[in-house]
Amino acid sequence: MSNKIYETLNQYLSRERSRRDFIRTVSALGLTPLAANSLLAYVQEDSSEGIRGNPVPGETIEMHEGTGGHLVVQQLRAAGIKYVIHTNTSGVEAITDSLIDASDMNIIMVTHEGQAVSVAHGYALATGELAFFIGNPKGVGNSISNLYNAWSDNMPLLIGFGAGSPGLAPSEPVTAWSWNCTDAETMPQILRRAMKFAIAPPGGPVTLGFPRQFLQQKTRAAIHKMDPVKSRPIFRAPSDVIERLARWLIEARNPYFLVGFEVSRGGANRAMQALAEKLTVPVFQAARQEDLFSDFPTDHPLYLGNYISPPRFPQNVDLVVNFGAKFRNRTRPPEGARVVHVSFDAEQLGATVRTHLPVLSDVSTAINDLADAIDSLVTKDRLDKIRASRMGQINAFKGLIQQSRQMALQARFDQKPLSWERVGYELEKALDKDAVIVPELGTQQDKLLSQMKFGPDNKLKLGRTTGGTLGWGVGAALGAQLGLPDRQVVNLLGDGGFLFGQTETLWSIARYEAPLLMVVMNNHSYNETRNRNLGRGGVQFQREKDLTSYLGSPDVDFTKIAAAYGIPGEKVQNPQDLGPALQRATQQMKEGKAVLLDVEIAPDGILSNSTWYPRFSIAEEGGRQQRS
Repeated sequence: MSNKIYETLNQYLSRERSRRDFIRTVSALGLTPLAANSLLAYVQEDSSEGIRGNPVPGETIEMHEGTGGHLVVQQLRAAGIKYVIHTNTSGVEAITDSLIDASDMNIIMVTHEGQAVSVAHGYALATGELAFFIGNPKGVGNSISNLYNAWSDNMPLLIGFGAGSPGLAPSEPVTAWSWNCTDAETMPQILRRAMKFAIAPPGGPVTLGFPRQFLQQKTRAAIHKMDPVKSRPIFRAPSDVIERLARWLIEARNPYFLVGFEVSRGGANRAMQALAEKLTVPVFQAARQEDLFSDFPTDHPLYLGNYISPPRFPQNVDLVVNFGAKFRNRTRPPEGARVVHVSFDAEQLGATVRTHLPVLSDVSTAINDLADAIDSLVTKDRLDKIRASRMGQINAFKGLIQQSRQMALQARFDQKPLSWERVGYELEKALDKDAVIVPELGTQQDKLLSQMKFGPDNKLKLGRTTGGTLGWGVGAALGAQLGLPDRQVVNLLGDGGFLFGQTETLWSIARYEAPLLMVVMNNHSYNETRNRNLGRGGVQFQREKDLTSYLGSPDVDFTKIAAAYGIPGEKVQNPQDLGPALQRATQQMKEGKAVLLDVEIAPDGILSNSTWYPRFSIAEEGGRQQRS
């Protein structure tokens, strides 16, 4: 849902707009009247009905008495929330008091608000469910960087703060909705509305203020048993729009599909695969920086990798169909091609790329409707001819991709420090087929991830966050492990990223015995930013002196940091040692232990082997001042 639709909906709920005005306004933004009414039915709630005890359709109601904090906990429980992610704070003890005897809910303590938000983010990514965090209002600023990441990824998060200074204002630019509760009785109702704002397409974090006096106030209120995820509105494109797209696809000579996060969010991965196979259309994943999931099986014959503009194949593209990816500079379609964009986010349609056919719809319904429309318009014989005409060329190009990856792997297979390709190769061998990979890596990550298999029947990839703000991956991996406790979870991150305020999250990993693996790719530098900064050819490049990227002085032994939290670690410096180290790590994970591997990785790019940095000693500077 676009920001304009959120704003208009909030105005309606605040009685600043009439129902008729709401329908007219959002229809102009792209929603059909049917979709607009569906959205209203989802978020609207007659509070008087709830207080009298009469059920809202699809929900059952129980009346509860207690403090505002007790009512908040009861509404969270009734909506299926199992975890309250929390940081050290006072003022919300009415909530934690209500969790003392709650056998079906657990508090997960995290030591910093920003990391707590990333834990919630990882949980929502892994499960598709709502996640809830409550912290101190003075920590709003601490939360902003990862709140920005969650907003960029459209994550359905409920972020609560005990109301007070500085309030929620700093969070408002990166939230779907923000609200300060003004009494205890309406707290459950506000919480329900927040859940619906967070989960309604395309989703996003919501911030709520819970004043201490209202959390402690005793009252009586309705608690609704609900499943906000399953009951969210589903938008469907008009049949004439789907039929037009079907005809374009049948007539196209050189089409391709671009897939993005809405495919996985809508559970449409297998339907997407079947549609591509129906017409033998090659498929690109969104550009790596926009690649939140792997939305199409990476080992499928039609998969051509992450999109790079312009694509080398196919030639003479005449149709591009974007299913749920955000168009960016890196995903610009070729000149002269018809462009179709299918998305449930009206604000994305035509925003950065000229779109010949914008389709406002859930990707899942659009894919299924499109497949049916194609079947109704074309015979099986013609489908067979279309498939046969394309498969040979696709196979030839796919073979070149695989050959290139294999050559890169073999060329640096025994390199010391280790190559990115070797790390990906060893991870693919050592990990479970359905392992969960949470990467927070820079421009080199494709070398590693391309050696691994992702998709519905293989590994699950979560991230890197499209927000791109460092300091996200460790907390997100903990959240993913919380949501998928029966699967291997592996966090891949750089040394610079780990030092970006994440090491303290090891405390939570150790306390809650999360058996995840952290692999620190240690090249002693901010490799990505060095290449970007020096790649502009400025004075630092000309003099071969990088002022800001070298991290090798001091050299950090990350295994010792892990040991401080009781987490075993191992340094890997030789390529032949990585496989055995991973075997030991996976065995420890089976025994319920987190593990950290500090892998010496080869730096890559401009001045990659330079150890120069501008030396400055505060101690020496102080000595000079004392002598003068």
